[in-house]
Amino acid sequence: MTTEIMPEVSPAVGTEVSGGGMAPVAPPRWGRGWSSWAVALGLLGILALGGWWLVGARRSAVVATPPATPQPKAGTPALRLESLDGVRLEPAETAAVSAEWHVTGTVELNPQANVVIAPLVSGQVKRVLVTQGTRVRAGQPLVILDSPEIADLHVRLHDAETRRDIAARNVQRVERDESRVALVQAQARLKQAEATFERMKQLFEAGVLSRQELQDAETAYATAKAEYDFQKVVGLERDLREARAALEVATVEVRHIQDQLAALGAPAGASDDTAHPTAEITLVAPLSGLVTERTANVGAFVPVGTPLLTVADLRTVWVMAAVPEAQLGQVRLGQPVTVHAPVLGATPVRGRVAFIEAQINADTRTARVRIEVPNPGERLRAGMFVEVALLSPSPVAQLVIPAAAVQRIGARTVVFVAGADPHEFHPRDIEVGAIQGDSVVVLRGLEVGERVVVEGALALKTQLVGLEAEE
Repeated sequence: MTTEIMPEVSPAVGTEVSGGGMAPVAPPRWGRGWSSWAVALGLLGILALGGWWLVGARRSAVVATPPATPQPKAGTPALRLESLDGVRLEPAETAAVSAEWHVTGTVELNPQANVVIAPLVSGQVKRVLVTQGTRVRAGQPLVILDSPEIADLHVRLHDAETRRDIAARNVQRVERDESRVALVQAQARLKQAEATFERMKQLFEAGVLSRQELQDAETAYATAKAEYDFQKVVGLERDLREARAALEVATVEVRHIQDQLAALGAPAGASDDTAHPTAEITLVAPLSGLVTERTANVGAFVPVGTPLLTVADLRTVWVMAAVPEAQLGQVRLGQPVTVHAPVLGATPVRGRVAFIEAQINADTRTARVRIEVPNPGERLRAGMFVEVALLSPSPVAQLVIPAAAVQRIGARTVVFVAGADPHEFHPRDIEVGAIQGDSVVVLRGLEVGERVVVEGALALKTQLVGLEAEE
């Protein structure tokens, strides 16, 4: 009996599942059956190699794909202008720009332009002419006080002015040679001695008098004349000096009291009986600005130095930035700085470094840097957080466009890029960096050579806002 040897096959190949069990399948023969198995195994190998190649190719494609350029909001069609009048395009181009790095900062009021209004004398608040939020100009009256000290100074001024006027009249009287008894008496004695001397000369010529008697009369005349001259010159000068000295003392006293009143902010008034009846003193604004705080209340008695109002000039503010220790070496006094804040929209402001703190904070390892910043429209307020962009000294090539091309639409920063059709424009979201004169750095969203609308973008912006509103 001959036994046929067949190859051993696994149930997965040699059996067929039927119902609940496995039924035997006719085994393949050597020859045609074996070739079928070889073909099947070959196909499986080819498929495995093909799958491996596809996976590898897909991975390579993922790695090689560059990051996508930000595109317009999904569904936003191209915008169209039928007329290109007033529309000007300029290409995005590279330029040497100083690289920038960013730190956070806090807005503070400029204490050099922030003044507390406080009286230099005690008194009672009579009137408050402004309130919190009032805009004032330099010299504008703010608060009126009734002060006993001011009243006392006005009384003293009136007395001093009276003494000055009396001294002035006395000088005039002396200069006119009035009430000068000594001079009048000397003049009378001179006239008498002169008459006696003339008579003696006649008698001497007639031989009635001796020469000695004539000489005695001449001596008396000369003495009287010398006394008169002395009284006229020396005495007059002495009296004038005394009168003028008294006038100068009175004038200095008046000026001293007037200076006291001026230093306290009170008017001196005129030198008459009704010029100094008031105890009022008016506190005025030392600078133009905004009343940011009011604590004055009508009727309250306030001591010297009591804060009543605060006036701040908000045209400039300080930004205090915390600069890391590692970057502190890149900061210089006078270095230009760009400040970004939500309230500024797409138009940041530029300032300059005014002070660099000498000490590093031990906890944060940062130093405080003070930046003086203009505040157009007074949009920056004390306490706001801002982003500070500092420019490094070494410039690098960066993509720039005219700042006029940048449009702010809600929270988006957009430019309008010219399409292939001269009348079509595509809104493009971009991210901007530092401002360089009339240009702005584009960090992402544009390519070199793409043309953007610099003038005439209002109609495009209106179309875009309308389309987004419809959505």
